[in-house]
Amino acid sequence: MRASKETYRKVAKECSSYEPIGTDRTLNGCSCDASEVSCVTCKHFDKDEYCRLNLYDQIIASRHIEE
Repeated sequence: MRASKETYRKVAKECSSYEPIGTDRTLNGCSCDASEVSCVTCKHFDKDEYCRLNLYDQIIASRHIEE
């Protein structure tokens, strides 16, 4: 994973565009519960671990979230 699970959770909680995926998802060997609010469970998060809306870095910077 590019960031820690906790960082992905914090960013997703602050993201106004967060949209959960409908089912469980496996990412780099990590099975993630789709009911958990996290970038990993967002439909805008791609298989290469990037936000397709390009919001991740903006949220990190504006909310002073440590990676």
